[in-house]
Amino acid sequence: MPNFASCFPSSSDRADYPIQDPLIPSTTGDSKVVKGCIFCDASKENGFNIVYEDNQLIAFYDRTPRAKTHLLIIPREHVVSSVKQLTKEHLPLLGSMRSLATSLVPDRPPPKMGFHIPPFSSVPHLHLHVFSGPHTIIGRLKYPIAHRGRDRGKGWSWFVTIDQVEKILQDGGKVGLGRG
Repeated sequence: MPNFASCFPSSSDRADYPIQDPLIPSTTGDSKVVKGCIFCDASKENGFNIVYEDNQLIAFYDRTPRAKTHLLIIPREHVVSSVKQLTKEHLPLLGSMRSLATSLVPDRPPPKMGFHIPPFSSVPHLHLHVFSGPHTIIGRLKYPIAHRGRDRGKGWSWFVTIDQVEKILQDGGKVGLGRG
């Protein structure tokens, strides 16, 4: 059976990590990290195929790609655990994530960018999925985009595009499984 939560190294790859509550904050210097969060430890040394990193963002290939190109873009710091916790104050971060995504993948066909909504997300660290090229069969099922009406607002779905998130937040709303 395929591993649907395979965008990070497997538990056998993490044998050196102590088992701890993944949501207990631990401050290291000026950087906010969460103990046990695999994405807080994203590095080439930890098995991530990193294509870009700076002081704010890290981009790497998904371990089990669901499209010709499937990248994940994460904030270096553990800003929030999921898209459901985002607020209007996070719009500049989303803009930076979008900008990086468009610089890393071809614009033809237009890239698809979005987030899984808990409980359907596999890692409790905000991460933007970026797809370019055709999806696999599983990718089409796992990353559906549902629109509501002509305004292309969010419909009923467990995957939300970055456009839909930005609109919801600009309007003062919160992202959830229902319509946005």
